[in-house]
Amino acid sequence: MNEKRSLEKLQLFREDHRVLRSNGVSVWVTDGIAVEDIRALFPEMPDPSSEILMQGTKLLKQAGQRLVFQAEALGLPNDKAVLKMFPLKNPSSMLRYRKYARREFINYHKARQKNVPVPKIYAYLEKRRFGFVTGSGIIIEWLEGQRDLKDIASHSAKGYASAAKLGIPALVALYNAGAMHIDARDENIFLSADNASTDFCVIDWQYASFHSPRSEWMLEHLAAYYIRNAPATESDALCGEWLLELHTQAGHSTTFETFLLRVKALLSARQSVRARLNLRPAKNIGDL
Repeated sequence: MNEKRSLEKLQLFREDHRVLRSNGVSVWVTDGIAVEDIRALFPEMPDPSSEILMQGTKLLKQAGQRLVFQAEALGLPNDKAVLKMFPLKNPSSMLRYRKYARREFINYHKARQKNVPVPKIYAYLEKRRFGFVTGSGIIIEWLEGQRDLKDIASHSAKGYASAAKLGIPALVALYNAGAMHIDARDENIFLSADNASTDFCVIDWQYASFHSPRSEWMLEHLAAYYIRNAPATESDALCGEWLLELHTQAGHSTTFETFLLRVKALLSARQSVRARLNLRPAKNIGDL
């Protein structure tokens, strides 16, 4: 294990932060919450290997090997929490996806350390059987009263591209921090109830990489990915005033004309998750 991974394990997975439950679920809590608090919040520890919702929970999203739901958590802000679970049902998925929740748990901490606004992260859960991870998950803060930018922009009387400007400070924050969120689309940017662009949270840190702050190439990739995953009918509008506003707010070192050319070149480059995790700066337009 290299020095970096050893440090992560030391900081986030200390044995004094671990509690073993009778149903085989191991839990690591953060410094923001005590083991006793987790026990009080969940007398019956959530089973990350199960696809059956706990009583009194509300399903938020379900797809493939992923289950996201809201649960009652008396004592936490608004007495609620979000649980994101990865139940794994066969040996291949147990090997392939065993680190999904653990990686997201670590990425949330890294993002917070870089002052990127993210939900509070409370705990990491893991269940094993015969040495295999049969399920894992995280417990994070419920963002009371906040809405995702996709919902806001899609229902805005001003039009999607105009309302999407509310998400620009979030992309600039990622750029300034050197935090390459691999899925920085509208549905992962949450804004306050009054749609204040300065009060935001970025969620879904399952995939992320971290680089030097304000790495020039990062903003180009963030912009292109956001535009590519917005409604296709809005692409031209987003490449206009929206992109210019992003370039201006970020104080990007290139001219807008060069920035625009690079972003447009990236729009046609379909990249896998692995490729986006290993992004590198392009030397010229032809390298994009």
